[in-house]
Amino acid sequence: MKIINPLLNEQKRFRRNGFLLALLLAAAMGLLDYLTAVSDRIDLRQTQLNAATSDLDHQLLPLLHLTKVLQQEASAALLKDSGGTVLLDGKVSVLGGADAQTQPLSSAEISMLNQLTPVFRQQLKASRYLLNLSYLSETRHWYHLEDVDARGLEMADSALQQIRAMPHLQATSETTNLLVLDEIKHKYGLQLPVRQGKNVVGHLLLEIDLLDIMRQIKLAEAKTLLLLMDKVGKGVLAVQDGQLADSSLYNGSHQHDNLQHLALLPFALHLQPDADADRSRELRTFLLGLASYLVPMMLLYFYLLSRFKRKVLRPFSRLLIHVARLARGDNQGVRHIPMEWESVFRQTEDIRGSGSEKSDQ
Repeated sequence: MKIINPLLNEQKRFRRNGFLLALLLAAAMGLLDYLTAVSDRIDLRQTQLNAATSDLDHQLLPLLHLTKVLQQEASAALLKDSGGTVLLDGKVSVLGGADAQTQPLSSAEISMLNQLTPVFRQQLKASRYLLNLSYLSETRHWYHLEDVDARGLEMADSALQQIRAMPHLQATSETTNLLVLDEIKHKYGLQLPVRQGKNVVGHLLLEIDLLDIMRQIKLAEAKTLLLLMDKVGKGVLAVQDGQLADSSLYNGSHQHDNLQHLALLPFALHLQPDADADRSRELRTFLLGLASYLVPMMLLYFYLLSRFKRKVLRPFSRLLIHVARLARGDNQGVRHIPMEWESVFRQTEDIRGSGSEKSDQ
C-alpha cells in the first residue's frame, strides 16, 4: 500500500503563505520607508522655505531702512519750511482723474524736495535693487527726477489709487507697504507716508527691482516654484530656476507646505515643487524601498523552501519508501540513507525486527 506523504500539503501551505507573508512584509516596510522619506522631504522643503524667506528679508532690509531714513528726513524738512517756491531739480506731473486737484505743491513740500533731491540721486547710484525714487502728494502731484512717458504716469496713478484704496490706518502707518505698480511688466514699489506734524501731505515711492531680488534666492531643488503671495493668498510674483515664472502656476496641491511670512512686509513665500518630478521621485522612492526589502526576503523565502524540501521533505519521502519496502518483505529497503536521518531509518528497521520476532513467537 502506498503511503501518502502528509508533509506535501504542509509544503504547499508554506509555499503559498510564506510568499504572501514575505510580500506583505516587504510592502509594509517599503511603505514605511516611503512615508519616512516623504516626511523628511517635507521638513527639508520647510527648511528651504525658511532659508528663502530669511534671504528675501535680508535683501529687503537695506531698502526698508532707506525708506525709514528718507521718511524721517522728509518730515524734518517739512517742519523747517524754508519757504521754497521753485524746484531746483526734477519734474512734477499732475496725475489725472475725476478728483484731480489743481492746488500746487506747498512751499514746505518744494523746500523738502529741494533738500531731498541730492539724496535721491545719491541713493539711486549707491543702492542695489533701487530703480527710482519719487514723491506723491495728496494733491495728486507726482515729483520725479527724470522725464517719464505715459506708462510712467499710469504707474504713478496706479500707486496713488492703491494707497487711497488702503484702510486709513494702513496707508498712514509707519509700516512700509509694497505696491504693484505694473502687474504686466512686474514693477513694484515701497510706500511710506510723509507727515507735516500729524497730517499726511504725501507719500514716498521707491520703485524696486523685486524680480531681481527673487532671482537671487537659491533653491536646492530644480524646477521649484518660489511664489510671493499677499495677505489674501494671491500670487504676486513667481520665479523658477532663477527665471520669471507665471504666478498662476500655483495649483494649491501642496497645502502641507506652510506659507512662511516675511518679517518686514505683510507678504508670504511659498515653495511649490514640480508636480511631475515630485511624483516620479516619490514613485522611485517607494519602488526602491520595496525592492530593498522584497529581494532579500524572497531570497530567504526560496532558501528556506529549498532547505525544507532538501532536508525534510525528500528524506521523509525516502523514509516512507523505506517503510513500504520493508513491509513488502524487502530486507534492505532503500539504499541511500540521508546522514541526518540514519538513526531514524535504523530505528524503523529495529521496530520492524522486533515486530517480526513477536509475531514468530
